[in-house]
Parts: sequence; structure tokens; C-alpha cells
Amino acid sequence: PIEETQSGPESDRRASLHAALRFAAGFYFNQLKTDAGARGLAYLQERGFSKETVVAFGIGVAPAGWDTFVSAAMAEGFKPDVLEAVGLAKTRESGGVYDVFRDRLMFPILSPIGKVLGFGGRILPDSDQGSADYTPAKYINTPETEVYHKSRVLYGLKQSKRSIRAEEEAIVVEGYADVVSLHQAGVTNMVAASGTALTPQQVDLLAQTARSIVLLFDADSAGQSAARKGVDVALDAGLSPYAVTLPDGADPDSFVRQFGADAFRRFLAEERRDFVTFLVESAQRAGELDTPEGKSASARGILAAIRRVKDSIQANEYLRRAADELGVYESDLRREFDRMQGRPKRRASGPQRVDLAPEPRIPDVPEPEVVVVRPDEEQLIALMLLHGTEMVEHVLTRMGLDEFTPGGAQETVQALIQQYESRAVDRGPFVRGDFGERVRALATQALAERYETSERYEDKGLKRPEKDDPHAVANSAMQLLKLARVQEAIESAARRQQATEQRGEDATGVMHEIMALHDLRRQIEQGAFLEWGEESADDGS
Repeated sequence: PIEETQSGPESDRRASLHAALRFAAGFYFNQLKTDAGARGLAYLQERGFSKETVVAFGIGVAPAGWDTFVSAAMAEGFKPDVLEAVGLAKTRESGGVYDVFRDRLMFPILSPIGKVLGFGGRILPDSDQGSADYTPAKYINTPETEVYHKSRVLYGLKQSKRSIRAEEEAIVVEGYADVVSLHQAGVTNMVAASGTALTPQQVDLLAQTARSIVLLFDADSAGQSAARKGVDVALDAGLSPYAVTLPDGADPDSFVRQFGADAFRRFLAEERRDFVTFLVESAQRAGELDTPEGKSASARGILAAIRRVKDSIQANEYLRRAADELGVYESDLRREFDRMQGRPKRRASGPQRVDLAPEPRIPDVPEPEVVVVRPDEEQLIALMLLHGTEMVEHVLTRMGLDEFTPGGAQETVQALIQQYESRAVDRGPFVRGDFGERVRALATQALAERYETSERYEDKGLKRPEKDDPHAVANSAMQLLKLARVQEAIESAARRQQATEQRGEDATGVMHEIMALHDLRRQIEQGAFLEWGEESADDGS
């Protein structure tokens, strides 16, 4: 999905947070054209990054000043609390706010359809940000925020998803610069985890289009530990995991710059190891196979990984390979495997078979009936079904999933997002019922009404769209839906304010929230939300 599902008015606040992040991405990128960003531009050129690569990844630079960004953002109307909420500013103890990212190369972290979620910042060489008792970190990243959850995001997926789909394989590295360098060199099915270890949510993103995954982590203990954990989550997602270890001291960025893209591809092809071979070689390097106790413990760890394999034929082959790699009798390994599976022991004679077929699942309960949705939502759903990929991008770079009514509307939008990410938006599966009866009924109803409008446009003082202009219809429908959601949020906050005051407690925080919501409503009435998705739409995918 494009964004995590939530209920209530949070979508309007998240829209404000996304707007601040988009402004920041543009600000940092434009700094490359100024004197303040000259050092950043020079460093990019020194690293060999082309103009096309910098544009493709939106790389920019944070100036060295304490509040250069904050001042520019506040001049554009962004509130300090919003900037702080997305990790771009911090509050001084003496008052006021200052920039979190200073004198750093800035890598925007994007969602699969191009929404800015956060940033990674690399300190520029010879930076004077340090002092006698303080050395700035080489990399700092946006912390967890309301719109950025690092366990659910992969750096470079926006730029790499087409290649991953075409090759049915994703290569996972550790650093942002690794992704950018390899992408420029023509190895474009590359992503980086926002941390040292892959998470199930990140692997699920890759499993939508990939069949295999290559873990390309450093040779140090942290990198190898991350690769071992990556094997487990990849197997759980049904992917075939492979691992490649670069020579000591090398990383993908330095390797490809020194030896070139062709040498890198050859290295990947020749040095990749399936997960069993990788785990055995890793245990061997660590000296874990030198004693009977160590070999036994390593074997159990490898068997635990094989248990995660869903295909019984593959699991059987991996068991044979594990016995060969470990230098143990296959029959002994299979007995231990059966014991771990909780099965009765089998006699060693005769052909051995591993049956890992999953137990039958209890059928799902029938789907609930279709829920009533707002005409605005119905209209937007109809437009996306009728006009496909371009309209899905136009709407969903400006609307959060949770701005649609929970139930049928959100399920329909989620299905459209699925199709969009596969570049195959088609209304056929919706009307056939491939996504369930509730989605089928809503899609059919929406398509039947198509561009029908109502007097509610004039009632709210909004421009009535022309029926032959689908973008105008979509913009007006989005405006109505956003205004309805923010009004719901205002009414909810007013009830909380009243309850807080009745308890004799301080309601200042709720009052500030209401003021911010009124400000957001004014922005929506002025059509500011139409600019919120421009960067995503213009960037392409």
C-alpha cells in the first residue's frame, strides 16, 4: 500500500507533514545551484554522480547554517511544530528552532510512488560542524515519524521497481550511495534497507514483484549478521535468498567505481551463494564447525532455515546440499530435521522425502456487505477505474488511503494501488469480483454513476467541474472529501476540548490542534492540496 491505513482525522495532518517534506526535498535539491551548495555539488561530481543520476534520486545538499532551511520553510508558511514532527528541525532550550541537517549531502527517502517520507544525510568532507569534544556522525537519518517508518521503507525502490519486476530479483545493499552508484552503472534492481537488517515488511514489498533476493552486505560481523537475518525473513516471504560477500574493506560503491559495472555483474554471478552454502561458509569462517558441538549447533541453525522453505521439493534439495556442505550423513540430518518438525522418526533405509506442505487453512468468513460511501469517494474511484494509471497517480499522490471510508472504499483503493504498482490498472478484475464481493459492488455502482455531480459544489462555494474534464472532476471531488474529513476532525477535537475543560484540565493542546485544522481547511479551500502531489506526479516512475 501507498500509506498505512488509519482511521479518523490523521490523514489531514499527514498531508501537512508530507507537504513539508516535499518542500524540503525541493529546497535541498535547489541548494546545489547556489553558492551555499557548491561544496555539495563538487563532492557529487568528485564521486562521479552524473546530473541525470542526481535528478533521478533527487539528491541535494543541506547548507551549513544553523537555521537556513527552517527560515526558508517558515517563510513559506510551514509551522515549526510540523518541521519538528518530520525530523527536519529541533527546538532550542533557549527558544526557537534550528536545522537538524547541516552541511550534508541529502538523500530523499521515497515511497514506491514517490512521496517524500524522510531523508538520509551524509556529512560533507572537511565539514566544520565538529569541535574539540564533538565529532558529527557520518550519516544521520530521519527518525521514526508519523509518516516515516523505516521498517516499512526501502531506499531506491521508487527508482528500481521496474527493473526488479523485469528481472524478478532484487539486490539489497546497506548504503544510499551504493544504490545510487550502481543505478548509474546500469545495475538498477538495487535497494537499501533503512538500517542494517531487513524487516518482514520490507521484504513483503519486494515479494510483490521479485522471486529471489540477493543480500549484498559488508564482510564485517554486523553485515554478516544482517545477511543471516535477511535469509530468514526472505524465506518467510516465499523468496529464494542468495548472499554475496564483497572482499574485506570493499563496498558496492567503491567496487563499481574501481572495477566497473561489468566486473560487478560478473562478481555477483560467480560469488552468489544459496542460503545453505552461505550459512555453512559463514559458520566455517567463524570456526563454528571445528568442534562436534559447534557443527551440531550450526546444523540445527541451517535446518531451522530450511524449515521456512515452503516448497517441499526445494526443501528436500536443500537438505541434501546441507549434508554435503556440512560433511554429515544425510540420514542423520533428516532424522534431526524430522525431530525439529515434531514428526515420528523414520527408518534410514529407502528413499527419504521431506513433505512441507502447509496444513489446510480454515476458509475465511464471508465478506461483509457493501458499506455506504461518500459520493466524492465513489466519484474518485470511478475516475481511477476509468482512466487508469495516470489518474491513480494524480489522485493518490494527493490523497491518503485513510481519507477514504474504512471498508469497501479503502479495499477498492488498496486494490488500485496494487495494480498501479504492477503497472496494470484494469477495471476488469473489479467488476468480475476478483477482489471480493464488496469491492465488486462498489466498483460497479461507481462506474454506473461516473461523473454525476451534485449541488454540494455550489453550496460550499466551490467551482462545479465540467463533465468532460476528468482532472477537474477529480480535483473538486478531492477538495470536497478533504473538507469533509477536516470538518470531522474539527468536530472531534471540539468534543475533546469540551470534555477536557469539563474535567478541569488544561485544553491548550487541543485548542492548538483546532487552530491548525482550521488553517488546514483554509489551505484546502484555496486548492493548496493540488500542489502536494506535483513532485510525485512529475517525477514519474
